[in-house]
Amino acid sequence: MVGGQNLRAVRPAERPGTDPAPGGGPLRKSLAVLEALAEAPRPLTLSDLSRRTGQPKSTLHRQLRILTELGLVIRMESKSYQLGTYLFHLAATSGPARLHSLGHKVTPYLIELFQLTRKIVSLGLLSGTRIQHVGTLYGQEHIPLATALRRPFPAHASAAGKLLLAKNPDVPADLGEGGGGGTRREAARADAMRRELERIRRTGLSYAPSQHIPGLVELAAPVTLGRGGPVAALVVGDTVHNRDLRSAGRVLLDTVGAIEESLLQPP
Repeated sequence: MVGGQNLRAVRPAERPGTDPAPGGGPLRKSLAVLEALAEAPRPLTLSDLSRRTGQPKSTLHRQLRILTELGLVIRMESKSYQLGTYLFHLAATSGPARLHSLGHKVTPYLIELFQLTRKIVSLGLLSGTRIQHVGTLYGQEHIPLATALRRPFPAHASAAGKLLLAKNPDVPADLGEGGGGGTRREAARADAMRRELERIRRTGLSYAPSQHIPGLVELAAPVTLGRGGPVAALVVGDTVHNRDLRSAGRVLLDTVGAIEESLLQPP
């Protein structure tokens, strides 16, 4: 799924040899495992999960290895499995309540995007004029940068925050530290921000080094979380010296489309 060049996100129904019906495809299989664990009153063994999800043990073993690696599932000493802390952290965030109820549905797509890019993956939510990242997935090499994303910070200081500001007409552009003010320098800063937000509205993507987290660069695209739901920023992040981040634009937009299509389906 990850090896090779020119990777793009492919919906389960598009993969050769996968069943587009409910239960088929790696995303749906991951979701089925998470749902089974969430509904169980106790940890489940591999045999328990096979009976509840209808998946063979060999498939479950691969799924659980990845889910455990990402902290979505915990493997007990008894060789049984229970839901990890990731989804509980997602539900405990200060983002819009609508997102909390959609965590199970969105998570498999975040996993897919992480596996395709091997970069930092998260959802950014606007809270006033600050950006809050939730559901962050990352590899060992990105631990310092991903850890810095845990706390909210000014939206104007990141690509994800600027994207959401551009999507929110009620937020003023003069968001630099110190407010709008009246100095010539502050007026120039506000004018530059307005031009940048307009560019983001035209292109639909936001790409910029973080002004809050040294060494981080982000590529962000807007995703609507269900009918009438909030707009979030789906984010791929990497170190600033990586010049290949823009090439993730296609896979990022494909993932946005898959998430929005999935959330519009009736339950």
